[in-house]
Amino acid sequence: MKAEKEDMKYYIGIVALAAILVGILFITSMEGSAVVEMGDIVQVDYTGKLPDGTVFDTSDPEVAKSAGDYQEGRAYEPLMVVMGTHRVIKGFEDGLLGMKVGESRTLTIAPENGYGPSDPTKIDVVPQLEDISATQTFDREIEVPGIQFNMTFGTENDVGDTVNVPDSPINLTIIEIGDTVKLSYDMEVGDMIEGGQALWPDEVIEVNSSHIVVRHNVEVGDIIQFPDRPWNSTVLEVTETNITLQHNLIPDTTTYITMQTMFGPQQVPVQIHFNETDIILDSNHFLAGKTLTFEVEVVAIEKANTELVSIE
Repeated sequence: MKAEKEDMKYYIGIVALAAILVGILFITSMEGSAVVEMGDIVQVDYTGKLPDGTVFDTSDPEVAKSAGDYQEGRAYEPLMVVMGTHRVIKGFEDGLLGMKVGESRTLTIAPENGYGPSDPTKIDVVPQLEDISATQTFDREIEVPGIQFNMTFGTENDVGDTVNVPDSPINLTIIEIGDTVKLSYDMEVGDMIEGGQALWPDEVIEVNSSHIVVRHNVEVGDIIQFPDRPWNSTVLEVTETNITLQHNLIPDTTTYITMQTMFGPQQVPVQIHFNETDIILDSNHFLAGKTLTFEVEVVAIEKANTELVSIE
């Protein structure tokens, strides 16, 4: 009986060992054979570089520090890619297909599989030395939607009343009230318009039944700050007809400028670059038109059937 018990313990031990070996072989087989396919959720460590070797993004904090692009507070961690959802650029997603956990690759991605070609219609050029008119002419009468008028001036107004434009010295007389409201500027030659959002004081130099003409009252040496522009401008010369401005150099930067789009006015990121004579305002994605290199390593693969394979 004792011998039978010893044999049984030995048998159970062999079975248990066999089960462990089968499990190890299964896991090893999974790790060795599971590859990235569409529908998988993949975690990827990556470093993205421009053709000159400049690092523009990475999941590795040490690489970011070496590149001088480390961002305090950012979570440097593997990128999660849901294959087939196209939430990353096509060349990146396609380059992961067939990779195994622990495998590394270098992906070279042409613009057509990255952020697309640079669109010349999204690039504006402004001369650093720019002439603008010293005067401005505008209609004496204007029309505004009734809803907008009521929101600005209230509803208790009648024809002939005078209303004041908020945060300005400008008064208008109500001519007609309806779905739209017609108003007329109350101005005389010699009036000064300044304050509020005005870039400079304006002097009224002509008033007739249809138009008003104002002269921009600036002097050589004045510094002008235009809205939505990260640089300021110095007045170099003033004549009867023109004002010459020098737009002052700033380092390359990205700012947000209000642009008219198919969805109405929107804040659009714009790259600003000063060359020897002009200012380039480029609203393309900063990686548009560039061939990109990504060094990637697959950290984990969650198969579409929820099996998880990862680096331990």
